[in-house]
Amino acid sequence: MASLKKLLLSQGYIAHQLRVASKSGHLVTKASINGHLGRFIIDTGASATCVNQAMYKEFQLETEFMDRQIGTASGSLRPRISHHNTLELSDWSDEDVTLLSMDMSFINTALKTEGMRSIQGLLGADFLIAAKAIIDYKGKKMYLKP
Repeated sequence: MASLKKLLLSQGYIAHQLRVASKSGHLVTKASINGHLGRFIIDTGASATCVNQAMYKEFQLETEFMDRQIGTASGSLRPRISHHNTLELSDWSDEDVTLLSMDMSFINTALKTEGMRSIQGLLGADFLIAAKAIIDYKGKKMYLKP
């Protein structure tokens, strides 16, 4: 039987390395938004890909307030939204990504208590679906379809 890696690579997927945070178990990776590198958690429970609002200038996001609030782990908030961004992970890219920009201080505070470094954002289900992502937890890889 062929390995998962060989099977997915033969079907045109791109392998992207993940790191599992030893203390919290989060899947962490580096990604580039509009040419600027950041540290992101792969969040299968988040519906949208989000960046820390404190980083919107670094990621060159043009944002506007959404007309509604969204629910988060810490309650409801009204995020900013940014359209037509470029997201890159390894050799995979999408040049028309919509991102939410919101306060992630509560996430980074929680990570700090776990002994982790802060993150610049979350890669959510919208990204995972668009990239047809397959996560190999044992191999610490995520396979993405161009």
